[in-house]
Amino acid sequence: MKKNGLLIGLIVVLGIVAIFLVSKRSNSSIKKELRDFAVEDTASVDRIFMVKKDNEQVTLNRVGDHWMVNDRFVVRADAIDNLLKTLNRIRIKSPVSSSALDNTVKMLATRNTKVEVYEKNKLLKTIYVGGPTQDQMGTFMMLEGSSVPFIVHIPGFIGYLSTRFFVDEKGWRSTTLFKYNFNDIKGITVTDPDDSRSSFHLLSSGNNQYSITSPDGTPFPGTLDTIGVRFYISQFEKVNFEFFAENLTQTTIDSLLAAKPYRSLILEDHTGKTRKVVAYKRPGFGKVDSEGNTLIWDDTRLWALIDDKSWVVIQYFVFNTLFAKSINFMILPK
Repeated sequence: MKKNGLLIGLIVVLGIVAIFLVSKRSNSSIKKELRDFAVEDTASVDRIFMVKKDNEQVTLNRVGDHWMVNDRFVVRADAIDNLLKTLNRIRIKSPVSSSALDNTVKMLATRNTKVEVYEKNKLLKTIYVGGPTQDQMGTFMMLEGSSVPFIVHIPGFIGYLSTRFFVDEKGWRSTTLFKYNFNDIKGITVTDPDDSRSSFHLLSSGNNQYSITSPDGTPFPGTLDTIGVRFYISQFEKVNFEFFAENLTQTTIDSLLAAKPYRSLILEDHTGKTRKVVAYKRPGFGKVDSEGNTLIWDDTRLWALIDDKSWVVIQYFVFNTLFAKSINFMILPK
C-alpha cells in the first residue's frame, strides 16, 4: 500500500512539473520584445507622442525640470507623473484568449491610441492602447511589430489604464497660475477699476527693500508695512485656477472684453517675464444667498483671462487676498 501511495504521489508531482514546463515553454514562445511593454528608465524619457484614429493628437516634451504640451503650455505635474509611472509599472496580466483574439485585434486596429515613447530623442517603443476588458480589470495593448495583443495591468491597481493615455490638450495643461520663489518676484501691480486709490504697484528692489506707489508712481502716505508686504509676496509661491472656461461662447467673451473688469493683476519677475490676470464677474446662474434672495453675481467664482489668451475660472477664496488694496500695506500716522 505504501508503494502504491508513493507511486501515485510521484505521478502527481511529475504531472505538476510537466504542466509548469509546458506553460513556461508556451509563454516563452512569444518573443520578449513583443510583450515587453514597460519602460524601465522613465527618467530618460524626453518625449511622448499620442494620436488617436481620428488624428486627434498630443505631444509631450520634457524641457528642463518640467514638461510642455504641444510646445505651448506647461503640463500638469500630476498628469505626467501618472503617465510615466504607468509606463514604468505596467505588466502583462495574461495573453488574450484564442476565442477573443480576432475581435481584440480588430478593436486595436480600429479604436486605439498610438503611444510613441522617445528616449534621448530616439524612438524607444510604440504601444497601441485599446479599451478595457469586460471586467474592467485589465487593458488591451499591443506593441508595434507584433500581431499578438495582451491584457495589461498594474499589479495592485484595481481598474483599467486607457484613460491615462488621453490626447486632449486642455486636459494636459497645468492649472498653475503663479509659481514663484519669493526672491524671483520683482513687481506686482493690482488695479481696481472701481477704486483707483486702492490700486497699487509694489516693487521689490532686493535686500528686503520694497516700495509701493499708485500705478502712475504717486507715493502713498504713511509708513510701509514691510512684514505685510513680505507675507503678500509669499502667497504667490503656488496659486492655481479652478478649471478652464471651455463653455464660454464668443458672444460672452466679446461682452466680457467690452465690460469693466473686476480686478487686474500683473506680476513681473526679475527676468522681465510677466503674468497677467484680468478677472470679471460671473452671473449668479440662479444661485441664492442665505436668505433665499437670487444673486445677480456669483459670490464664489470669477472668470479670468490669463495673459490675454486663456479663459479660466478662479475662486474669490483664493484670489481675494491677492487682489489686495494699497491700504493693506500702509501704516498710517495716528
